[in-house]
Amino acid sequence: MVGDLDYCTKSFPAHPKDSQWGSVTFDHFQILRAIGKGSFGKKKDTKKMYAMKYMNKLKCVQRNEVRNVFKELQILQTLEHPFLVNFWYSFQDEEDMFMVVDLLLGGDLRYHLQQNVHFSESTVKLYICELALALHYLRSKHIIHR
Repeated sequence: MVGDLDYCTKSFPAHPKDSQWGSVTFDHFQILRAIGKGSFGKKKDTKKMYAMKYMNKLKCVQRNEVRNVFKELQILQTLEHPFLVNFWYSFQDEEDMFMVVDLLLGGDLRYHLQQNVHFSESTVKLYICELALALHYLRSKHIIHR
């Protein structure tokens, strides 16, 4: 267990697309409100809005999720696609790990389907094309989406 906790404290660099910002910390963000199990906020110097996923390090160790969390982080760092949620930053404090990703407002497709929203044929075609392109990109990177 101690080895896993040491693994949790490993530091990961900022996203290569935004490496000019150097080390990013929680203090670089203005948290606006909670969304789901994370939050969203603005990066103070750019005013750009992001979603922030946070995970308690001790709970990750207790639930044996450390390797999965870091695998997710490693995968996200390699991806950049207009139809995927893109990763920007990761950092940590003494208790939590944080991943900063694109903020996508409006709900996901599952949410809208559960609301019995009826899409036009052209909208359905657009969504199918976007899904196909995203899945093709993931496949090209040898990543399986479940």
